[in-house]
Amino acid sequence: MTVEAIEAAAAVAWPPTESTTIGEWTLAAGDGFSRRRNSAVPAGPVPDALERRLSDVSEWYRVRALPTIFRINPTCDPAVDAVLAEIGYSIDAPTLVMRRATAPSGAVGDVLESPVATDGWISAEMGALGIDPSQAGPWLATLAKIPGPAVFVSPAVAGLPVGAGLGVVVGDHLGVFEVVVDPAHRRRGHATRMMAALHAFGARSGARTAFLQVLENDERAIALYRSLGYEVSHRYWYRRSDT
Repeated sequence: MTVEAIEAAAAVAWPPTESTTIGEWTLAAGDGFSRRRNSAVPAGPVPDALERRLSDVSEWYRVRALPTIFRINPTCDPAVDAVLAEIGYSIDAPTLVMRRATAPSGAVGDVLESPVATDGWISAEMGALGIDPSQAGPWLATLAKIPGPAVFVSPAVAGLPVGAGLGVVVGDHLGVFEVVVDPAHRRRGHATRMMAALHAFGARSGARTAFLQVLENDERAIALYRSLGYEVSHRYWYRRSDT
Protein backbone atom coordinates (compact mmCIF):
# COMPACT_ATOMS: atom_id res chain seq x y z
CA MET A 1 0.00 0.00 0.00
CA THR A 2 1.72 3.14 -1.21
CA VAL A 3 1.59 6.60 0.33
CA GLU A 4 -0.40 7.76 -2.68
CA ALA A 5 -2.93 4.92 -2.23
CA ILE A 6 -3.42 5.69 1.46
CA GLU A 7 -3.84 9.40 0.82
CA ALA A 8 -6.34 8.75 -1.99
CA ALA A 9 -8.35 6.33 0.16
CA ALA A 10 -8.38 8.75 3.09
CA ALA A 11 -9.71 11.53 0.87
CA VAL A 12 -12.65 9.33 -0.14
CA ALA A 13 -13.31 7.93 3.34
CA TRP A 14 -13.26 11.34 5.06
CA PRO A 15 -14.66 13.56 2.29
CA PRO A 16 -14.78 17.35 2.24
CA THR A 17 -17.92 19.26 1.40
CA GLU A 18 -16.22 20.63 -1.70
CA SER A 19 -12.84 20.49 -3.37
CA THR A 20 -11.00 21.81 -6.38
CA THR A 21 -7.58 21.63 -7.97
CA ILE A 22 -5.13 24.27 -9.05
CA GLY A 23 -2.44 22.51 -11.03
CA GLU A 24 -1.39 19.53 -8.92
CA TRP A 25 -2.60 21.16 -5.73
CA THR A 26 -5.85 19.97 -4.15
CA LEU A 27 -7.95 22.35 -2.07
CA ALA A 28 -10.62 21.02 0.29
CA ALA A 29 -13.26 22.72 2.41
CA GLY A 30 -15.73 21.21 4.84
CA ASP A 31 -17.55 23.67 7.10
CA GLY A 32 -14.42 24.25 9.14
CA PHE A 33 -14.57 20.83 10.85
CA SER A 34 -11.26 18.91 10.90
CA ARG A 35 -7.99 20.14 9.47
CA ARG A 36 -7.86 17.42 6.80
CA ARG A 37 -11.22 18.45 5.35
CA ASN A 38 -10.24 22.13 5.33
CA SER A 39 -6.71 22.25 3.96
CA ALA A 40 -4.76 22.35 0.72
CA VAL A 41 -2.22 19.71 -0.32
CA PRO A 42 0.50 21.37 -2.43
CA ALA A 43 1.52 18.17 -4.23
CA GLY A 44 4.25 17.98 -6.83
CA PRO A 45 7.19 20.28 -7.55
CA VAL A 46 7.28 23.99 -6.84
CA PRO A 47 5.04 25.58 -9.49
CA ASP A 48 5.94 28.53 -11.62
CA ALA A 49 4.61 31.80 -10.19
CA LEU A 50 4.47 30.33 -6.68
CA GLU A 51 3.49 33.67 -5.15
CA ARG A 52 0.44 33.85 -7.42
CA ARG A 53 -0.47 30.25 -6.61
CA LEU A 54 -0.37 30.96 -2.88
CA SER A 55 -2.50 34.05 -3.40
CA ASP A 56 -5.10 32.05 -5.35
CA VAL A 57 -5.26 29.43 -2.59
CA SER A 58 -5.67 32.06 0.12
CA GLU A 59 -8.44 33.74 -1.85
CA TRP A 60 -10.29 30.41 -2.29
CA TYR A 61 -10.34 29.91 1.49
CA ARG A 62 -11.09 33.57 2.23
CA VAL A 63 -14.26 33.40 0.13
CA ARG A 64 -15.36 30.46 2.29
CA ALA A 65 -14.50 32.29 5.53
CA LEU A 66 -11.85 29.69 6.35
CA PRO A 67 -8.20 30.09 7.32
CA THR A 68 -5.60 29.05 4.77
CA ILE A 69 -4.06 25.78 5.93
CA PHE A 70 -1.66 23.56 3.99
CA ARG A 71 -1.16 19.86 4.64
CA ILE A 72 2.36 18.72 3.84
CA ASN A 73 2.79 15.03 3.06
CA PRO A 74 5.40 13.03 1.10
CA THR A 75 3.75 13.91 -2.22
CA CYS A 76 4.79 17.55 -1.69
CA ASP A 77 8.11 19.07 -2.73
CA PRO A 78 10.05 19.99 0.45
CA ALA A 79 10.83 23.31 -1.21
CA VAL A 80 7.17 24.32 -0.95
CA ASP A 81 7.22 23.58 2.78
CA ALA A 82 10.38 25.67 3.12
CA VAL A 83 8.74 28.61 1.36
CA LEU A 84 5.69 28.39 3.62
CA ALA A 85 7.94 28.38 6.68
CA GLU A 86 9.85 31.39 5.38
CA ILE A 87 6.72 33.48 4.87
CA GLY A 88 5.36 32.74 8.32
CA TYR A 89 3.39 29.48 8.20
CA SER A 90 4.12 27.48 11.36
CA ILE A 91 3.90 23.72 11.81
CA ASP A 92 0.70 22.42 13.37
CA ALA A 93 -0.43 18.91 14.38
CA PRO A 94 2.41 16.64 13.16
CA THR A 95 0.72 13.31 12.44
CA LEU A 96 1.76 9.72 11.82
CA VAL A 97 -0.05 7.55 9.30
CA MET A 98 0.13 3.90 10.33
CA ARG A 99 -0.90 0.72 8.52
CA ARG A 100 -1.28 -3.05 8.93
CA ALA A 101 -3.04 -6.00 7.33
CA THR A 102 -6.74 -6.37 8.12
CA ALA A 103 -6.39 -9.92 9.45
CA PRO A 104 -8.41 -10.49 12.66
CA SER A 105 -6.64 -9.03 15.70
CA GLY A 106 -8.39 -10.72 18.62
CA ALA A 107 -11.77 -11.27 20.25
CA VAL A 108 -14.35 -8.59 19.55
CA GLY A 109 -16.31 -9.04 22.77
CA ASP A 110 -19.24 -6.77 23.65
CA VAL A 111 -19.05 -4.21 20.84
CA LEU A 112 -22.11 -2.65 19.22
CA GLU A 113 -21.95 -2.30 15.42
CA SER A 114 -24.07 -0.31 12.98
CA PRO A 115 -23.74 0.76 9.33
CA VAL A 116 -24.86 4.27 10.36
CA ALA A 117 -24.10 6.59 13.27
CA THR A 118 -26.69 5.76 15.92
CA ASP A 119 -27.75 8.20 18.65
CA GLY A 120 -25.74 6.15 21.15
CA TRP A 121 -22.62 6.26 18.96
CA ILE A 122 -22.96 10.02 18.44
CA SER A 123 -23.47 10.62 22.16
CA ALA A 124 -20.45 8.48 23.10
CA GLU A 125 -18.25 10.14 20.48
CA MET A 126 -19.24 13.68 21.45
CA GLY A 127 -18.75 12.89 25.13
CA ALA A 128 -15.28 11.40 24.66
CA LEU A 129 -14.16 14.20 22.34
CA GLY A 130 -15.75 16.96 24.40
CA ILE A 131 -17.90 18.19 21.50
CA ASP A 132 -20.55 20.68 22.56
CA PRO A 133 -23.86 19.39 21.15
CA SER A 134 -24.85 22.96 20.28
CA GLN A 135 -21.73 23.23 18.09
CA ALA A 136 -21.93 19.78 16.54
CA GLY A 137 -23.53 20.77 13.22
CA PRO A 138 -20.37 20.64 11.03
CA TRP A 139 -19.27 17.37 12.67
CA LEU A 140 -22.66 15.75 12.07
CA ALA A 141 -22.57 17.01 8.48
CA THR A 142 -19.22 15.26 8.09
CA LEU A 143 -20.63 11.97 9.36
CA ALA A 144 -23.51 12.23 6.90
CA LYS A 145 -21.03 12.29 4.00
CA ILE A 146 -19.16 9.14 5.04
CA PRO A 147 -19.48 6.66 2.15
CA GLY A 148 -20.24 2.96 2.53
CA PRO A 149 -19.36 0.34 3.27
CA ALA A 150 -18.78 1.71 6.75
CA VAL A 151 -19.22 0.54 10.32
CA PHE A 152 -19.74 2.55 13.50
CA VAL A 153 -18.62 0.60 16.57
CA SER A 154 -19.03 1.18 20.30
CA PRO A 155 -17.80 -0.91 23.23
CA ALA A 156 -20.70 -1.49 25.61
CA VAL A 157 -20.93 -1.70 29.38
CA ALA A 158 -24.30 -2.92 30.65
CA GLY A 159 -25.59 -2.34 27.14
CA LEU A 160 -24.53 1.32 27.03
CA PRO A 161 -21.79 2.65 24.70
CA VAL A 162 -18.66 3.92 26.46
CA GLY A 163 -16.62 4.78 23.36
CA ALA A 164 -16.79 4.95 19.61
CA GLY A 165 -14.87 4.18 16.44
CA LEU A 166 -15.43 4.28 12.70
CA GLY A 167 -14.24 2.10 9.84
CA VAL A 168 -14.66 2.96 6.16
CA VAL A 169 -13.71 0.60 3.33
CA VAL A 170 -12.41 2.14 0.11
CA GLY A 171 -11.43 -0.52 -2.40
CA ASP A 172 -8.79 -2.74 -0.78
CA HIS A 173 -8.28 -0.35 2.14
CA LEU A 174 -9.90 0.10 5.55
CA GLY A 175 -9.66 3.59 7.00
CA VAL A 176 -9.92 3.71 10.81
CA PHE A 177 -11.18 7.00 12.29
CA GLU A 178 -12.56 8.58 15.45
CA VAL A 179 -11.46 5.87 17.92
CA VAL A 180 -12.13 7.23 21.41
CA VAL A 181 -13.10 5.88 24.83
CA ASP A 182 -14.86 7.73 27.63
CA PRO A 183 -12.17 8.82 30.16
CA ALA A 184 -13.99 7.01 32.97
CA HIS A 185 -13.70 3.70 31.09
CA ARG A 186 -10.16 3.82 29.73
CA ARG A 187 -7.46 1.17 30.29
CA ARG A 188 -10.03 -1.63 30.30
CA GLY A 189 -9.43 -2.99 26.81
CA HIS A 190 -12.31 -1.19 25.11
CA ALA A 191 -10.14 0.38 22.40
CA THR A 192 -8.54 -2.99 21.64
CA ARG A 193 -11.97 -4.60 21.23
CA MET A 194 -13.12 -1.80 18.96
CA MET A 195 -10.06 -2.23 16.78
CA ALA A 196 -10.73 -5.97 16.58
CA ALA A 197 -14.27 -5.25 15.43
CA LEU A 198 -13.03 -2.76 12.83
CA HIS A 199 -10.41 -5.18 11.48
CA ALA A 200 -13.00 -7.98 11.27
CA PHE A 201 -15.36 -5.68 9.36
CA GLY A 202 -12.59 -4.69 6.98
CA ALA A 203 -11.68 -8.31 6.29
CA ARG A 204 -15.35 -9.21 5.68
CA SER A 205 -15.67 -6.28 3.29
CA GLY A 206 -12.65 -7.25 1.19
CA ALA A 207 -10.09 -4.80 2.56
CA ARG A 208 -6.56 -6.13 2.76
CA THR A 209 -4.86 -3.20 4.49
CA ALA A 210 -5.94 -0.93 7.33
CA PHE A 211 -4.63 2.58 7.91
CA LEU A 212 -5.15 5.28 10.51
CA GLN A 213 -3.81 8.67 11.52
CA VAL A 214 -2.58 9.57 14.98
CA LEU A 215 -0.95 12.70 16.37
CA GLU A 216 2.78 12.25 16.93
CA ASN A 217 2.49 13.27 20.57
CA ASP A 218 -0.27 10.76 21.41
CA GLU A 219 2.10 8.20 22.87
CA ARG A 220 -0.62 6.07 24.46
CA ALA A 221 -2.53 5.63 21.19
CA ILE A 222 0.66 4.95 19.23
CA ALA A 223 1.65 2.26 21.73
CA LEU A 224 -1.77 0.63 21.35
CA TYR A 225 -1.58 0.63 17.57
CA ARG A 226 1.95 -0.77 17.56
CA SER A 227 0.81 -3.56 19.88
CA LEU A 228 -1.82 -4.40 17.25
CA GLY A 229 0.77 -4.66 14.49
CA TYR A 230 0.58 -1.18 12.98
CA GLU A 231 3.74 0.32 11.51
CA VAL A 232 4.42 3.86 10.36
CA SER A 233 3.73 4.42 6.67
CA HIS A 234 4.52 8.13 6.55
CA ARG A 235 3.93 11.38 8.36
CA TYR A 236 2.37 14.71 7.53
CA TRP A 237 1.89 18.07 9.18
CA TYR A 238 -0.04 21.27 8.63
CA ARG A 239 1.23 24.75 7.93
CA ARG A 240 -0.93 27.64 9.01
CA SER A 241 -0.23 31.35 9.10
CA ASP A 242 0.61 32.95 12.44
CA THR A 243 -0.87 36.24 11.27
